Amino acid sequence: MTIQFPPKGVHDKKQTPEALYRLITQDLGFTDVCVDKTRFNAVVKLWPNRSYCNPPFSKKKLFILRAINSNQAGHEVLMYLPFDSSPSWFHMLYDQGVLVMIFMQRMGHAKFPHALFHLKDYERTQVVLLRDIRDVLNYVI
Repeated sequence: MTIQFPPKGVHDKKQTPEALYRLITQDLGFTDVCVDKTRFNAVVKLWPNRSYCNPPFSKKKLFILRAINSNQAGHEVLMYLPFDSSPSWFHMLYDQGVLVMIFMQRMGHAKFPHALFHLKDYERTQVVLLRDIRDVLNYVI
């Protein structure tokens, strides 16, 4: 039996669920650094403080590296990613001292749980489970 994987990049345009996106950008005031590549190249430039990113699935490691660089420059960063503790990108974030907020409910048509990774000035990595999207407000101020 041969396992068929979807073509690379097929999930690159999956958007953040609308209610979560509104909460992040409007209620919390984060700036989406991926909204317009022609105005801001998030892979090349350091991100401003309170940046948000839902990276293209096939290129998430490049965006994660830039998020880490931006955080090391003193900027707060929030990333929306699938929750999977096996890939190297997860360990790169985990080693930064990040708050991992795992959504207990499936987001949209996602096969796997998703999480917000909050890079701030945490001394060590923390993991919390969220029952509802609005629970993010208890952790990100």
